[in-house]
Amino acid sequence: MQQYKCLALPGWLNDAEIMKSLMTQLEKALMQIITFEYLNPPYDCSKSISQLPSNISVPEGTGKTLYRWGDIHLDHSQDVKNLRNKIIDDPTIVGVVGFSHGTLLVTELGQLAHTDLELRKKLKFFMAFSCHGIKAQKNIFSQKKLITIPTIQTIGSRDPLQLESIIQSSEFLNPIIIYTDATHRVPIFSFEQLKKIQKFVQLALEQPKL
Repeated sequence: MQQYKCLALPGWLNDAEIMKSLMTQLEKALMQIITFEYLNPPYDCSKSISQLPSNISVPEGTGKTLYRWGDIHLDHSQDVKNLRNKIIDDPTIVGVVGFSHGTLLVTELGQLAHTDLELRKKLKFFMAFSCHGIKAQKNIFSQKKLITIPTIQTIGSRDPLQLESIIQSSEFLNPIIIYTDATHRVPIFSFEQLKKIQKFVQLALEQPKL
């Protein structure tokens, strides 16, 4: 049986190592179904003009690079292009999971899949953990289409971006939503929730692409 792979996109100020530590429980639960490839966002947070979100600042004295998606102006178009090419070039990649800022790239890939048939054929599923919190301009939001790629999303009752996560769920067509008591993080899931995620991924992989 072929082992499929899912790209894992960290959030603001995070990197691949942090994302992997947050995904330990989920990775173990899905190890018989899929593996995860953890990516470092390509930009250094200290070199951005804009801060995202406004109430978060780069910690001092951390001794390591803190990453973000989006160039110095927080333009994510090159990130989306790079991720798209990586997905197309690797036949084992069938899904994308994002945490916080990483979920923005999930939604952008979902939007691109409406016009990019090759990408749409490759992507079997998305997972989104905690909203990215970016307030899209009204004219941009009105141009969006419902993302039809199967998606499972978490909403945490103690997440300061809980409302934004609820709004983000409206970008997907019939998403499976898991409510938790988590803060802004990849949640710790109950046994029943893990089984639900396992079933979601398994069914997504078995679903033929038209």
